[in-house]
Amino acid sequence: MTTPRTEQEIRAVVRETALRIFELEPEELADETDFETAGGDSLLRLELVAALRDRLGVEYSVADETEMTSVKAAVEVTRRALGV
Repeated sequence: MTTPRTEQEIRAVVRETALRIFELEPEELADETDFETAGGDSLLRLELVAALRDRLGVEYSVADETEMTSVKAAVEVTRRALGV
């Protein structure tokens, strides 16, 4: 896969990955929905970070990982990490 370069492309990857990891239907996960509210926990969030790292080739810091609490937050962290 080509590395996404737009916010929309990054959002699509983050959302698709989060839906798979958290085993949710699309209507259950708005961009602002907190992952824990959606039934996730810290281990699933780390699984999401690892999956995004593998898929996008992005290195996240520990601070980045703790900031990734929603699709919206994960998109912002990933944009910064990619320099987009």
